Amino acid sequence: MSERRVLGLLVRLLVYYGVLGVAAWLVAGWIPQWGALFSHRSPGGAAVAMLGALSLVCPVAWMYMHTKPKARYDASLVQTVIVLPIVIAGVVLIVRDSIALAFSLAGIVAAVRFRNTLRDTKDAVYIFLAIAVGLAAGVQAFSVAFVVSVIYVAVVLVLWRFDVGAAPAQDRVRGRLIVETSRAAAAESAIGAVLERHARRWKLVRAEGTHLTFAVQLRRRGSSDALVAAVQSEPALQVTGARFEPHD
Repeated sequence: MSERRVLGLLVRLLVYYGVLGVAAWLVAGWIPQWGALFSHRSPGGAAVAMLGALSLVCPVAWMYMHTKPKARYDASLVQTVIVLPIVIAGVVLIVRDSIALAFSLAGIVAAVRFRNTLRDTKDAVYIFLAIAVGLAAGVQAFSVAFVVSVIYVAVVLVLWRFDVGAAPAQDRVRGRLIVETSRAAAAESAIGAVLERHARRWKLVRAEGTHLTFAVQLRRRGSSDALVAAVQSEPALQVTGARFEPHD
């Protein structure tokens, strides 16, 4: 992914959480003035809990939409992640402080079976997160729901940015860059400047006559073709030939 895309998403998330925090602070100071109208058994309290769950789960849905590979993207999961905390917050408000209602709900859920096969096992984590936010909002523990949402989004953003857990790419990016130039004695520093832009690591391993051989590990998003083209287009090198030989 591009650095600009990651930075843009990070800025939008920071602005969103900042605005949400200010709004929560204002609402927390305004609600006590209305007394019982916003108790957990009142319509006002239910609205606050359900809207709070919705506002805290939206960044989670955004992270799924931006970080999920299109081949495994599931639009229904996005809608589920958004709606599920609202429903759970409402259910928690109903059964709160009532053992009889809790057992009744358990019986209803046992009678109605929901079956869905997720395309990706990691998608289950989004469902668990939605449940956690809904439960916290239902018991009006909004600070806990806020922390859970922020930390989850931050962790997913870091994992996505640095591609943590991906298969090692060394086997396909390591190789030898062989450059033939009439100025071999003075070309090492100039080639090093080119490698600085395209390679993660490199080392001059052989210098024979007009040929220089470098052991190279390309950057994760680098390409051997781009490296060879950059070397050949460098006027100071006077390159007569360049090629990249990947390791088997």
